[in-house]
Amino acid sequence: MKYLLIALTMLPSLLWAEVTLKTEMFKVVEVQQDNGTSKLEWVAPDSIVPGDKVGYRIIVENKGDKNADDIVLNNPVPENTVYVDGSARGANSSIVYSVDGGKTFAKPNLLFIEKNGRKVTASAKDYSNLRWVLNQPVKAGAKASVQYVKEIEKRKQDCRFHTQSKYLHPCRQLN
Repeated sequence: MKYLLIALTMLPSLLWAEVTLKTEMFKVVEVQQDNGTSKLEWVAPDSIVPGDKVGYRIIVENKGDKNADDIVLNNPVPENTVYVDGSARGANSSIVYSVDGGKTFAKPNLLFIEKNGRKVTASAKDYSNLRWVLNQPVKAGAKASVQYVKEIEKRKQDCRFHTQSKYLHPCRQLN
């Protein structure tokens, strides 16, 4: 009986959420429709050059036996890229932004920067980080996803990126 009681008290600790993250990268292109309108599509990239838009989808998968609570995803906006305003999405999540390297986060209307000695409302190009707080648990065996788009800044650089890599390689200056 003693061993059964010990086993039963340990059972909850043997069941846990096992969360994995997978990041998918796409080139975001504007496709003309037959009716004259256009729409944005996310496609597998062959190459990415300055001026291109890159979409990221982050998939949260709970491979465990217990719901995964309190999931927070933080993503920096890398140097030489700009967050595309309004592109962050995530069902059942709260999205906040940072302009100070991820030290503090807030909704866009509460973010400020100093410009020419004056405090001004930050714009999307000032964002250094994005944060998604999932408002509901990811159930055992389930998935959730968030996404955003950034634009590769146009510069006088040799900036071809290797899309087989998990990350975009930094550009090198042309002489």
